[in-house]
Amino acid sequence: MKGRIFMYLFLFAVLYIIFQFVNSKKGLEKQEKEIADLTTEVETFRTHNDSIATLLDKSSRFSLQNNDKARMYIEDFGYNVYDFKKILENQIFSKNAVDSDNPLVPYSGMAGMMRINSMKVLNHRWIIAEFTDGTYWGEVLLSYFINDDKTITLEVIDSFLFAN
Repeated sequence: MKGRIFMYLFLFAVLYIIFQFVNSKKGLEKQEKEIADLTTEVETFRTHNDSIATLLDKSSRFSLQNNDKARMYIEDFGYNVYDFKKILENQIFSKNAVDSDNPLVPYSGMAGMMRINSMKVLNHRWIIAEFTDGTYWGEVLLSYFINDDKTITLEVIDSFLFAN
């Protein structure tokens, strides 16, 4: 009787071990498949990231920070390039009034007041800015000049309003 109990226990243990082995093998295969899928996804993201980095490098050519001649021009007037960019931003954004359109935007607001939202200093002469009234939006190309008394004069070169 004792021998049969041990035999049944032994058979039960063997079946349990086989069950655990098969179950863990399926789990391991599933995890390996997920790892392979995630690895291909990571490679795809790396490829996209490299493409985005390349585009950003190309677009950063038109910036005040990456243009040595423009930086030297600004520094010859005694300005730090980063401080100068903030001065320009303050001057342009301060023209956004609560009750009137920004005078640098050559369009009057149809759904509200036209305001400049963002801007980028391209070089020592030009700024591109985006404007909107909440519904309609467009871009304006500005020219700026540093006067002898270190005041800055802004002038609209061209602009366009996107079709809504």
